[in-house]
Amino acid sequence: GLALPADRAPGGADWGDTDTLASLQIGDFACGTGTLLSAAYSRLGQLHELHGGDPEALHAPMMKNGLVGLDVLHIAVHLTAAMLAGAHPGTPFDGDCLLTMPWAAQNGEGEVNVGSLDLLASHIQPGLIARAAATTAGGRAPEDVEDLMTRIGHDKFDIVIMNPPFTRPGGQEGRKKGTGNPAFAAFDTPPAIQRQMQAALRRLRGAKPLVTGNEGLAADFVGLGTRKLRTGGTLALVLPLSAISGESWVKVRRHWREHYHNKIVITIASARDYGSSFSADTGMADCLLLGDYLPDSSEQRRATFVVLREQTAFAMTGDLIAAAVRRAIDAGEVQRLEDGTAATTVRLGQDYVAQILDCPLPADDSPWPLVGIADIDLAQAAYRLQRGELISLGSPTAETHPIPITEIGLFGQRGPYHMDIYWDRSDGSPQGPFELLKPVMRPVPTYPMLWGHDAKRERQLVVEPDSEGQIKAVDPALQADINEKAERIQATASRAHYNRDLRFNSQSLIVATTERPAIGGRAWPSVILGDPEHEYAFALWCNSTLGLLLHWWTANKTQAGRGTTTVTAIPRIPALDVRALTPAQHEAAREAFEALRGQRFLPFDQIDEDPARARLDRALIVDVLGLPPSLCEDGGPLALLRRKLAAEPQIHGGKRTRVVFEGGGERTERRPPR
Repeated sequence: GLALPADRAPGGADWGDTDTLASLQIGDFACGTGTLLSAAYSRLGQLHELHGGDPEALHAPMMKNGLVGLDVLHIAVHLTAAMLAGAHPGTPFDGDCLLTMPWAAQNGEGEVNVGSLDLLASHIQPGLIARAAATTAGGRAPEDVEDLMTRIGHDKFDIVIMNPPFTRPGGQEGRKKGTGNPAFAAFDTPPAIQRQMQAALRRLRGAKPLVTGNEGLAADFVGLGTRKLRTGGTLALVLPLSAISGESWVKVRRHWREHYHNKIVITIASARDYGSSFSADTGMADCLLLGDYLPDSSEQRRATFVVLREQTAFAMTGDLIAAAVRRAIDAGEVQRLEDGTAATTVRLGQDYVAQILDCPLPADDSPWPLVGIADIDLAQAAYRLQRGELISLGSPTAETHPIPITEIGLFGQRGPYHMDIYWDRSDGSPQGPFELLKPVMRPVPTYPMLWGHDAKRERQLVVEPDSEGQIKAVDPALQADINEKAERIQATASRAHYNRDLRFNSQSLIVATTERPAIGGRAWPSVILGDPEHEYAFALWCNSTLGLLLHWWTANKTQAGRGTTTVTAIPRIPALDVRALTPAQHEAAREAFEALRGQRFLPFDQIDEDPARARLDRALIVDVLGLPPSLCEDGGPLALLRRKLAAEPQIHGGKRTRVVFEGGGERTERRPPR
């Protein structure tokens, strides 16, 4: 409904113009069972008929030239063909544009293929036509395949609509070590062939790939769609939510920002991973991303964000929502995030079903944060806070309060990537200089480390190291180099450690501190501040309600109840600029930290009922920052903010239990339905 709007036919045509519509090209290069391609064709035929056209007259030319469906599975191509042909079962057609693409090694020829992604090449590769003819369903002759390949050229498609595979390279740790690359391991592909396929794909990507290494094949399909679109054509994709908020997708976001107009991002505000998904089988949050391709345009740093209240259960519901979104955009009725007004709402009857906001996109490669958020007031509070303004929710006429905010990287450095601390390469040579000893072996470890998560032992501001390092003993000729690396790693030891795998509904800290400097590990990379005395204010801020708000706003929220980041993204997270505080304020921060260090904090999904968090907020806001105590009163702006955060689906993730502190321990109990 968004890719084919009722008031605007693709290709500059009129919906009643049979000749122009018959010349359109609509492609899905990962067509699966044909759901998206057949839905697009069905909608095109319906709108043509509503404008006086005869959809049966479109059937033969569209089947032969207009509808392109590619996949690596025979059964997928057969099912797509059946769905498309079934639109007008009594109308004959001469051929179709459906093809099974070759995958992995073919016929022992020493060549490998990567399915539809072979079409990233600027011209048809030698041997591809013969291999595709040998592979494809229906036993096509090489000349037929060559004709089809010619029509699937660059810069030709009016619409590319896809739900590409999300498969990405797996982390080679623990049980995953030695399992190969999941992106190429289908059909029991041998590891040697997988490596050849990976090398082939690197060549196909060209000099300016959209991938940084961890996005997976979906990013390559974004590049494929762009290469196939004509200027002004529409790209409509189902992508993992990390495409919008994940660190590894920075090049894809930059590509969309620079080369697409009329961008629309649609997400679902659900507490469950499956409830946040448009895809049937991923079990993870994803999004719909649409835009019109204008390759030579100036950057378009705005997009329309649509947040659905829940999954749409019926096609008619989706059609009505799409129509309402298009009407609001075309009429200029979509509210802007920075204006601080209520979002534009979509209602069906008496039911509210979606919110729409026109949002600025970050000028750098930061995440696009307004995804899957149920309470738009939180989005506006976070947007303003990131720009140094604390607004009083619930008091629209109250003055704003300035707070110095900047990126962590401007006042601190992040510690090393954990594999550079302890990992060994595939050839057995040491990548990191330390052996990882867990638990701690010595009464006083020489190289203490804070490595993994244990939510119950991470309820207080000060956490004991859970591991230690031991310098690897290697060949004497290499030992000096290992010792030098160990010294560089040890120089990153800090008391402050940032939670890169934050689970909102079980963990209590964004920043953990250690009694003495420790090396930050997998879950807790170090943050090294220019002045160690600034660590107290930094820890208070990050573990406050305001620190949670900004972490949640900028985190990767692909999984319900989680807000993850990466080591390389930590420097871009907005936080209190501790350099701007006076010595007296830092002393107040130290005193507040010492007073709170023995307090136990509830998980962040219980932030609204946590007296320790309320005390931390008051100490930070009143005692350190010198802002009015009224902000922290019962029922005041901070209390309202805590209630809103606790009710946000991305925070609680549908969790049905709550933590209760008893004596020196804790227990869980069932909580009432939210």
